Amino acid sequence: NKAHGHAFIRLHAPWQVLSREAEFLKIKVPTKKSYELREEKGLAATMSEVWRKLNQPFQPKVPHQEQEQSRTKFLSHCFSRDKLHLYNIKSKDTFFDNATRSRIVYEILRRTACTRTCQTMGITTLIAKGVYDSSFPLHDGDFHPSGHSEEKNDRQLLHDEWARYGAFYKYQPIDLIRKYFGEKIGLYFAWLGVYTQLLIPASVVGIIVFFYGWATVETNIPSQEMCDEDQNFTMCPLCDRACDYWHLSTACGTARASHLFDNPATVFFAIFMSLWAAMFLEHWKRRQISLNYSWDLTGMEEEE
Repeated sequence: NKAHGHAFIRLHAPWQVLSREAEFLKIKVPTKKSYELREEKGLAATMSEVWRKLNQPFQPKVPHQEQEQSRTKFLSHCFSRDKLHLYNIKSKDTFFDNATRSRIVYEILRRTACTRTCQTMGITTLIAKGVYDSSFPLHDGDFHPSGHSEEKNDRQLLHDEWARYGAFYKYQPIDLIRKYFGEKIGLYFAWLGVYTQLLIPASVVGIIVFFYGWATVETNIPSQEMCDEDQNFTMCPLCDRACDYWHLSTACGTARASHLFDNPATVFFAIFMSLWAAMFLEHWKRRQISLNYSWDLTGMEEEE
């Protein structure tokens, strides 16, 4: 396009390209082989059912999440074009999700050499040289629903159940975030969700400690002595020559404010936060291992 202004080039990867690159990148996909998870029995099943009903109002309304939480799990294996009959391919257009398609296209662009010069390799070099301004994947349609009878796409579900202030009390649809943005973004928001969730008991304890300091500020002896104008303590100057003598009662407001955050209950809060940090790390390790198993990331190396 020779016109002035920006020109856009949209790339599309057909099935032949996706299957070839998926085999080259060893991307894991679900197979037809499935197994049923063992159902809980007895007291554990009753407690799980009660906990599920209590959490029902806080769960996002995502149809895909309900299917993925079923008792049936499919085994995954690296994609191979010679074994298409082993994979659970319902439609070639939807077999690879958006995150996988974007990853494949990016890998192609990253290693493709320019035909006109031998000094250019990949889209990052072209962007650095100013040939292109930027490269980015397209979203899956508009985030506003286009009709009442049509089913919402993944972007609309994420907007309604996650990316708005009205859904602050709901759990995050982690599986849908991973499906739309990829595993790296999904793990980040999973960590952020665990961190924010565990900050709730820490904030409750901190508020209790603050109100304890507010309730005991009148009985604090150092604050009483500093705020008693009858005793009229005269303090030495804070600096040489330029500063004058000052009265201790002028620091009454500072003493009261410091007692709100520095009182005997603060020692308990410090011990609690030490235990909270250890509990948070162990809880995140369990959550990360669970996600690595369900997202088939156990064979990947850890990245700092």
